[in-house]
Amino acid sequence: MGKRALLIQLARLGDLVQTIPAVTALKEAHADWMLDLLCPAHLQDIGRILPGISTVVGWDGTEWSRRARRAEKEFRPEYVVEADADIRAVTQEPYDYACVLNQHPRAILAGALLARESMGAIIGRPLDQALSPWAGYVRAIARDRRANRIHLADAFCGMCGAHPPRDVPPIPVRSVPLPHDLDPIGQSSGPWIGLLVGAGAPERLIPVTVWAEVIAGCLGTLHGSRVVLLGSGEERERAVWIQTALSSSLVGRVWDTTGRLSLTELAQTLTRCQVVIGADTGPLHLAAAVGTQVIGWYCARARVHETGPYGQSHWVWQAEGIDGQAGETIQPTQWPIEETIALLTNQPVASVPNWSLWNSHRDRWGAYYVQAGQEPVAPVEREQIWNDLHPTAV
Repeated sequence: MGKRALLIQLARLGDLVQTIPAVTALKEAHADWMLDLLCPAHLQDIGRILPGISTVVGWDGTEWSRRARRAEKEFRPEYVVEADADIRAVTQEPYDYACVLNQHPRAILAGALLARESMGAIIGRPLDQALSPWAGYVRAIARDRRANRIHLADAFCGMCGAHPPRDVPPIPVRSVPLPHDLDPIGQSSGPWIGLLVGAGAPERLIPVTVWAEVIAGCLGTLHGSRVVLLGSGEERERAVWIQTALSSSLVGRVWDTTGRLSLTELAQTLTRCQVVIGADTGPLHLAAAVGTQVIGWYCARARVHETGPYGQSHWVWQAEGIDGQAGETIQPTQWPIEETIALLTNQPVASVPNWSLWNSHRDRWGAYYVQAGQEPVAPVEREQIWNDLHPTAV
């Protein structure tokens, strides 16, 4: 009989999407495994569309945090009863394996409580906190900011004891009805361009005036084009300011969906766009996962080689020299606006001071990026890293 395994990913949307290669790799290596997913409760709908996942279980992080704070003030036996009930609601019988992809104690503890054996973030017992080779590598890269050519999604594969999958097809998105006034999105001729108006962290935000220039350039250059503004309810004000900066003749070609779409509706909308442009944020990675080409603007501490959109033929503008003293992020003074429009029109792309342009590829070791204008030759150190950290995968 096959084994029961639980993949534990308790981080944000982008990290959840980046687990898709690990899910695919695990199913390739263990076709008889039943693979379930434990993820944040508000991301369950996305978890359900990931191919290879049998059951999705939501983790209410807010409730667990509240329970922990309450126990710190005054411990009562009923708190343990409540926690035990939540654990048993996930599974009555422990899983054979837990694949823990987060180094946070809550994920490590969840793996220990829900499965007989854990792999991924740590080795040994849960409280030992001895990182596995792959988890140690990921932490060292984040801490030391040293050169790296292993994509985070492929490191997740290594943490699960698997080699990157042979192929990562777009995730199938079930057709869902959009709000009636938004249903025409993607239905008419001409390119539909999705623009992510916000980002998960303030330092990743692109100024609204810059986005307004991008929109004006796209609508003025691409015949019959439309722009779809995408974002959460917290980003509605940014969307309004962007539209305020546009001429009245262009506003009618801009569709504002900010704060109006569920995650499944967002995924559906992303499939209707020919290209999506945005900072390094969860919806950008979701767009790549559903098969839409993306252009990323990475202007904070995120780096293309670790968290660039996964797949082939995506573009990323990487800001150079942006780290100030003590890790301070310095925002660029010049932005690749005309050059991004040149990408959309297949025109020659000029260089931009303090920016580099990268294009995505895949091979047997996973995803990698090559600087524009160079031959798509994979960095040689990737194979050596896999040999060192994961000799059984070669």
